Amino acid sequence: MLIRLLYVSKQIASLPSNFAEINLDRFRKSNQLNDITGVLCGGEGVFLQVLEGYRSKVNKLYTEICRDDRHTDIELLHYEEINERAFYAWSMDYIPISTLYEMIRIKVPDFDPYLSSGKLAINCVIDYLRLNDEP
Repeated sequence: MLIRLLYVSKQIASLPSNFAEINLDRFRKSNQLNDITGVLCGGEGVFLQVLEGYRSKVNKLYTEICRDDRHTDIELLHYEEINERAFYAWSMDYIPISTLYEMIRIKVPDFDPYLSSGKLAINCVIDYLRLNDEP
């Protein structure tokens, strides 16, 4: 069974601001080994990540993320069963959070990932990738 999961977290202050970008290759390799796809949005001290894959693999990764002390205030925003992947071409794509926020705030001017709809954020990520002709 395939699922899609979205979480948000805050990056700890001691991490470099470009932490996500400099570790992207490592994240991609790990996800490829586990048949997990998705997108990581990072910046401004926040991680917003969509993961897709088989339920057991995604749940295991999310458990590991929750134990990772490089970020705090981890909150599950959305979890759903899916018939097909939206991010099938990406073991892990990256979008700067500021870019995603620009798109979301057109629809929801006072968007806060901790208070707003997770489904809205997922749909904006999918729309962003489609508009920018990503694979």
